[in-house]
Amino acid sequence: MQIRFGRMAFIIIMTVQLSGCATIVSDTTQTVSFESEPSGATVKVDGLTIGVTPVSARLDKRDNQLVTFELTGYKTAKKELATKTDPWFFGNLITGGLFGSTTDFASGAVYEYSPDQYFVTLTPKNSVGLSNSRQQIKRYVVVVYDELRSAAARGEATTNSTFVSLLNALYIDPKMDTRVEALVQLIMSHPDPMAGANAIAERYY
Repeated sequence: MQIRFGRMAFIIIMTVQLSGCATIVSDTTQTVSFESEPSGATVKVDGLTIGVTPVSARLDKRDNQLVTFELTGYKTAKKELATKTDPWFFGNLITGGLFGSTTDFASGAVYEYSPDQYFVTLTPKNSVGLSNSRQQIKRYVVVVYDELRSAAARGEATTNSTFVSLLNALYIDPKMDTRVEALVQLIMSHPDPMAGANAIAERYY
């Protein structure tokens, strides 16, 4: 009876050790969104086609993955998917031990894409200059969107340098309260960076 109980206890302990890792609470895949200007670009990750922009896809969490955007008449854009260590991994080091942590590295659970949204401005093949103002604005807004929303929420639209740069790019005088407030409301009504960038571009260009 004692032998049987000891064997069951061993099985339970091993089960906890094997399952109490980030792979249980944090998936080995993650949803990543891709958008381009102009839209309609074919998106490939490590050579595998996942769709046409705008598109979202569940991707395996792996380091050093390369995403490409291809559209007829435009130069192919390439970017390495950024990853960061999943916070669940550190908890797993404590509860799961080294074995559990190495299991997570092997399965990909330690990698979380950061950011989980990618926006690219495609350049025409015959273009030798910078992209047009609309494209530049969208790219800028996507990159600094979190700061724009934070400044808007704190009432710092006319004092935050990032927000003021956007005002200048849109030819909005910081002293024109109604126009500044309209932009603030537009940004606050779009939590998603890509949606916000599109809304700003559509209204001001």
